[in-house]
Amino acid sequence: MKRKSWVIAAAAAVAITALAGCTASGAEGGSDDGPIKVGVVLPLTGPYAILGGPGSAAMELMAEQINSEGGIDGRQIELTFKDDTTDVTQSVTEYNQLAASGEYDVLVSSSFVSASAAISESATAAQIPTLSLGPVSAYGDGSNEWIFVVPATAEIYGQAMVEYFTAIGVEKLAIGYTGGDVFGTGGSESTVQYADEAGLEIVLNEPFDQAATDFTPLITKALDSGADAFLVWGAGPAPGIITGQFAAQGAGSGVQLYMTGAQASTLYSIPVGEAGEGVILSSNLAVAGADIPAGSLKTQIDDFAALWAASDSAADYPYPPQFAFEGAAAIQLIKAAIEAAGSTDHAAVRDALEGLDILTTIGRKAYSPTDHVGLTTADLAIVEIQDGAFVATEYSIERFADLPN
Repeated sequence: MKRKSWVIAAAAAVAITALAGCTASGAEGGSDDGPIKVGVVLPLTGPYAILGGPGSAAMELMAEQINSEGGIDGRQIELTFKDDTTDVTQSVTEYNQLAASGEYDVLVSSSFVSASAAISESATAAQIPTLSLGPVSAYGDGSNEWIFVVPATAEIYGQAMVEYFTAIGVEKLAIGYTGGDVFGTGGSESTVQYADEAGLEIVLNEPFDQAATDFTPLITKALDSGADAFLVWGAGPAPGIITGQFAAQGAGSGVQLYMTGAQASTLYSIPVGEAGEGVILSSNLAVAGADIPAGSLKTQIDDFAALWAASDSAADYPYPPQFAFEGAAAIQLIKAAIEAAGSTDHAAVRDALEGLDILTTIGRKAYSPTDHVGLTTADLAIVEIQDGAFVATEYSIERFADLPN
């Protein structure tokens, strides 16, 4: 068994032990008066704090906005944040403590994918509706009836990238991915699957250590593989380091560097500087907000971006990063589900989530009993870094014409 799989399995065992005393009463939820309590576990420190920091700030901003407008059915949203320190076992522990307290109407699990993947059995035992800010592919089919994914999963991103590669004529693809993280391994697997179906040749599919600092051997393999494109699946500091080293090694090679939505943030684009110019990424629609055509979706994106610009977070991120828009969408989903349920009864909120079809800051979310992601490749953008900004490619601009409003 691979080490990361072992960690997730061990964390899940801790979860079952910790929640062994929970009963069906957990599905009842809180009272229908007083604040609506939302418990949130995020990586606020550690390597993936670049995901959790913007996510938590966005959730606070969206909750404050809703509260200022009267809340949810007259009730204020109250957020409690717990830091999982980018650690799977800690994330499960924090989730279990929130669930076991009996105080929370909805829970939100970590944007660290491996951590969110590990709370599956906890959520089932606790019977509390949970929104996962980690794009856990295993939750996509609704087999865990209590967990709903907010971002697009690796399968959707992988399919979107292959659709783009096919459209622009890429024939040979090299992949580098974090071997110790569900996001990296899942991204690699999904890309290979869709590439095989499209007739795109994978000439390199190489794992890397996300804690490493020298990626020249990986880059050398990619450049020597005959690839037209080099796609990196990873989060945290490693992709930024790869970008700088690729710019030095790959200059003039003709191989295009690609990243994923995990790098759709100024915490990636600013540190990499000139090395990031021309890098192409997949992202959620909101990252390309400036290029979204006028309509309800653009209004939502622009309204949240204005809230963000007036907040302290704008000092670090002049424009909201991908993870911020996803945090804001989580609060929108919670509001819509509780309003549809007419209460905070856990089972009623779960049922309402499963029937939601609403426009959010990241596009139209349409959950169903067999789709707990509610997004497709049409809800993603392909963007290029130009003068430090994320600019929609012509490929995506053409597709934006078909966006729902």
